[in-house]
Amino acid sequence: MNRVSITDVEWINVHILAIIRAELQHDMAATCCRFALSTEQANYIRSLRLDELWSRAFQIGDTTLFPPRADLVQLLSTPPNLAGAFSLVSPPAPPYLEPRR
Repeated sequence: MNRVSITDVEWINVHILAIIRAELQHDMAATCCRFALSTEQANYIRSLRLDELWSRAFQIGDTTLFPPRADLVQLLSTPPNLAGAFSLVSPPAPPYLEPRR
């Protein structure tokens, strides 16, 4: 039997994304407040099918996505073979800690 193993961080990322996606279907404003999401992040997560969301989270690898990274949409939309590398290059700082430009 072939068994796929995932890290705790991947497991948490996948489940938080699935919860956020489900909650966005019911109340977008409350979900954005609860999870500190921007409108762009919420719309992007809501636009993905569940299997796409899980696949992208697994491809990012062992890097936390939450609290929501400033580059969350960019990271989730990165080609699968580059997502893990991009997640390591940019630090997982949440948007409210990003310097103002």
